[in-house]
Order: sequence, then structure tokens, then C-alpha cells
Amino acid sequence: MTQEDNLYNEQKKLVLARFRTLNQEGKIMLGGGKEVTVKELISHIEQGDEFGKNIVKVQMKMLQVLTHGAE
Repeated sequence: MTQEDNLYNEQKKLVLARFRTLNQEGKIMLGGGKEVTVKELISHIEQGDEFGKNIVKVQMKMLQVLTHGAE
């Protein structure tokens, strides 16, 4: 496993931990007016599909902005 894979797996664990604190049936609005439940987001992340990978990437960017401000 590469260092990049290890980093992604750690980020994935962090994002999953954050989502698991939320109401699983709660809905999140995505672009284009589409709604997804937290449970569905978790499923995509666990499956490792492209949508799930994008969720991890966006969540990590959001955390970076919250902790360091927009750079």
C-alpha cells in the first residue's frame, strides 16, 4: 500500500466517523436539487466508488477551510 493509499484510508475513516454522528435518515442537498441521506453517503464511501471518493475529497477540503481558512 502506498503512502497516498494510507492517507486516503485515514481521511476516509475520519469522514465516516463524522457522518456516523449524524442522523442516518437526515438528508443533504447536492447540486442540481438532488437529495441523499447520510446513510446513502456512508454507503458510497464504504464502497469506494467515485461518488464516495468525491465525498471524502470535498469533506477534507471543508475541514481544511474550517481549520485553516481558505487558502
